[in-house]
Amino acid sequence: MSDPSSSDVLDGMSSRALSCVAALRIGGALYILAEAAGQGDLYYQADAGVRAGLRSCEGRRLNADVVRIAKKACRRLIAEFSGVERTVQFARGGFELLESVLDLIEAEAGETSESYITVFQKAFEVASLWPEAVDLDGHVSLQEFERSCQRESVNQLRTGGIPGLRGVLGPRELIYRDLARVIS
Repeated sequence: MSDPSSSDVLDGMSSRALSCVAALRIGGALYILAEAAGQGDLYYQADAGVRAGLRSCEGRRLNADVVRIAKKACRRLIAEFSGVERTVQFARGGFELLESVLDLIEAEAGETSESYITVFQKAFEVASLWPEAVDLDGHVSLQEFERSCQRESVNQLRTGGIPGLRGVLGPRELIYRDLARVIS
């Protein structure tokens, strides 16, 4: 399946917003897995940094300390995650995705308008690490579901701006969360 965004050219702010939303969407599962492993506090710190990045796309001031703390939390989660064995690869890949999005947030001015394409590809790769078959919203794999979410995000950003993007984030994040609850 081809990347739905390869022909899209967006400004840096829109690209950063799409990157944040991809990380937060997969973060729905990461939240459950980290909680189950007793590492929820570290996940909350990582999540706070990505959410701060998304808010900065709406014109709010970015708190660099929150992003710095989030990056440290991600590094610890990558190194120390001790969840259910069959989800360890997915979780570590997801934490690496969060860390790369935090790098984009931190770089802000130096990012390119196509950075979200790289993030989308990483998110697709993380989805491929899910340890079992799924049937989500009529999609036969988590990769297929993730790609659909990516297309939906780009469309929502174009038609509804960041508020529209936030509108589709919540329900998709909950689907990832429910998926992880079944395994954890």
